[in-house]
Amino acid sequence: MSFTVDMSSVYQQFANIFGSLTPLLWPFIGALLALFVFGGIINILKTYQNR
Repeated sequence: MSFTVDMSSVYQQFANIFGSLTPLLWPFIGALLALFVFGGIINILKTYQNR
């Protein structure tokens, strides 16, 4: 049993799902990035104070 899958339509479906989900994800990505930067700054300040 061999069957061929039209991958372009599958990719299109994934693109549609991802495109509809992306606006919901941006606030979370921004918050994670802010936490990462904030943690890095605090870490740098701590090491600077310990000297």
